Amino acid sequence: MEPNNHGHESRSESGFRWVLTNEERSNIAKILEIEEDTISHVKGNIMCRERIECSGCGKLSGLDDLVHNAVAMRVHSRDFILGVMAGGPQTRAYAHKMECSNCSHGYEGVFINWGGYMDD
Repeated sequence: MEPNNHGHESRSESGFRWVLTNEERSNIAKILEIEEDTISHVKGNIMCRERIECSGCGKLSGLDDLVHNAVAMRVHSRDFILGVMAGGPQTRAYAHKMECSNCSHGYEGVFINWGGYMDD
């Protein structure tokens, strides 16, 4: 696996490994109103596509955007999201649009969530 030019992602056989950044972890903790330690075990996740830059503010797509969208759209409860973060995906992955958690601008295309969490 080789890192791409963003430095927080690499390609694996099962998809693109999005390494969780400190900023993403902090954003997720704020969205879910939890301590960052609660999700310290999450190293990143595997997605079907590379991270892309938000055309509204320049932020790279990340797990914080997925969490933000699930909470904002009331698709999943806080407890469900924490359960997924603790034990991995619980349901079949579906393609969906995603908005930036920083500026609410929509990212281009669809995202398919994911091949799971990274073990290393």
